[in-house]
Amino acid sequence: MLTSIIFFSAAISAMPPAPIGDEYPLFRQATTAIITDASDYGGTKSTMKAKVTPASAKSWCENWYPGQKHCTEDALTSSAGHVYEATANCETGDLWTEGKHLLFDGPETTNHNFEGYVGVKDAETGKRLGMSDAERGAEFGSLWLKLCPMGWPYKTVPVSQTFKLGPNDDKYGESIGHNGSLMFNHQRQHIIVYSDPKPSLAGTVVEDTVLVRGWEVPNEWFSGVAYTYKKGCAPAPYLVTGYYQGGNLTLMGKAPVRKGCDVVDYSSKSANAKLVFDLAE
Repeated sequence: MLTSIIFFSAAISAMPPAPIGDEYPLFRQATTAIITDASDYGGTKSTMKAKVTPASAKSWCENWYPGQKHCTEDALTSSAGHVYEATANCETGDLWTEGKHLLFDGPETTNHNFEGYVGVKDAETGKRLGMSDAERGAEFGSLWLKLCPMGWPYKTVPVSQTFKLGPNDDKYGESIGHNGSLMFNHQRQHIIVYSDPKPSLAGTVVEDTVLVRGWEVPNEWFSGVAYTYKKGCAPAPYLVTGYYQGGNLTLMGKAPVRKGCDVVDYSSKSANAKLVFDLAE
């Protein structure tokens, strides 16, 4: 089953492999770049580099400029030699990229089209960036989540093995079912916890154990880190993402494959590779 890792002095004891090969978040006018390198993933100096490849340029052209035969060649020429790079401190909420210093600034609340997305502000001026392509707030918010998939900075919501709901937290989420257990989806802190584990989990998973944490736009999508749990072993994290449909949420990601307590591989065929949360359960 699933749980979380423990927070030790702002250092994450384990994280899933960095998303090498994934798309690097850029505003839509920029040719798609692919992540090629990463270090200290999810930590206090989480850094990623990316570059445009022939395949990513072709895909971008087919999406934005269908039928333009020379688009791929032009995109590669204009992006030749350029390396995109960003660094984030996932504890404090700092983000550095393209000579800019930005700060995590909570969810967007004013732009209806991006309501709930991660917002950022300029560290020097304190001005919150708009979500337009010109101000690039949506792009930099997505970049934060790529570098720090657990969402909230750790100084705000420390990484812990459990998350105890407060007396008024039922206002900020909803009860959902998962594989026979009752869960609570805290949509303000973006954490899904066990509120009543099914009897077969007794001695393995307890109440308030964190199942998934990351970032959620309610009734749209959730992206973050889930954890497999095996009795006597450390929890094993992996990246998940998914969407709501009909009020239900499905998260998917290559889940850890263990040999004893050691994680030896990640597989989309694992029983934990698909997590289904049902409002009706």
